[in-house]
Amino acid sequence: MNVDTLIVGFGIAGLNYAEQLRSYNKSFIVMAPDEESASHLAAGIVNPTVLKRFNPVWKAAAFLEYALPFYSNLGEQIETQVMHPLPIYRILSNIQEQNDWSVASSRTSLEKYLNKQLISKDEFPEVRAPFGFGEVIQSARVDTKKLLSHYIQKMIPNQFISEKFEHKSMIHGEWIGYKDIQARQIVFCEGYHGVENPYFNYLPLIGSKGEILIIKCDQLTEEFIFKGPIFLSPMGDNTFWVGATFDREDKTTRVSGEGKAWLLTKLKQFLKLPFEVLEHKAQIRATVIDRRPLLGRHPKHENIYLLNGVGTRGVLMSPLLAKWLFQFVENNIELPAETDIKRFEKQYFRN
Repeated sequence: MNVDTLIVGFGIAGLNYAEQLRSYNKSFIVMAPDEESASHLAAGIVNPTVLKRFNPVWKAAAFLEYALPFYSNLGEQIETQVMHPLPIYRILSNIQEQNDWSVASSRTSLEKYLNKQLISKDEFPEVRAPFGFGEVIQSARVDTKKLLSHYIQKMIPNQFISEKFEHKSMIHGEWIGYKDIQARQIVFCEGYHGVENPYFNYLPLIGSKGEILIIKCDQLTEEFIFKGPIFLSPMGDNTFWVGATFDREDKTTRVSGEGKAWLLTKLKQFLKLPFEVLEHKAQIRATVIDRRPLLGRHPKHENIYLLNGVGTRGVLMSPLLAKWLFQFVENNIELPAETDIKRFEKQYFRN
């Protein structure tokens, strides 16, 4: 089987690269194991702001302007709604936060995303917000689990191979050989599993474990995402995503009593309503030492590429990151320097 590209990994990054190839009529195969990834577990929140410090995300405008129509159009193609525009209500805990919000919402870089008018605490008596809420606009939730499964079924049923990729079985040359597949190039989108990739394991992909809860709360509105010490995001049918913890030391996907207790403590700080815990899960996010994505070509092999390190902003950033990498691979258009893995070559790469 001869194809233009073999994609290894199918989280949000792999899906976005597959869609770039599909939209340009390139032939490709996607290979990924049938297991839950960090993308399956993600809240899928599209948020152009850093709500802890009231700052814009790096290149927020470019990422947001590309992501919102991308997910809307993709939902139409797979015949199911995966993007749900929802404002984020940031709980304000004191006068200083109110003042900081007012200042931030007047800044040129944030005025498109932050509503200057504060929301009264009386709007949501079921949520403890002593100084009201700040509203993030142009935010949304993407149902990543539904998106990933429906994309396979509707768009690439004959191009998806449910199988773990064995790096040692790959034959590198003018073409990439893997079992009965011959590809002009290979793109690795493996998330934190990239630490096991012998071609790119020199990169500082540090990873961070996140534990989350899925709860059921019949009385809570599903029209908003709440952000207190943690996120509380609706998932439909009166269920909500609660999270997440952030642990750079533990690299297992085992849930912990400490993680659950921490999440429940944070949730009860602002949610006054009774709820039931349905699920408790954990995954490893693909985070990078400098908090920027990893895009580019292997230093020695011209047909081996990487799209990784999207971390907690994967849903927001992946559509445009995939476009940048596609243009680099196919048209030799230079990558933004902040994303190019060349930035680590001198310090980390050894022949």
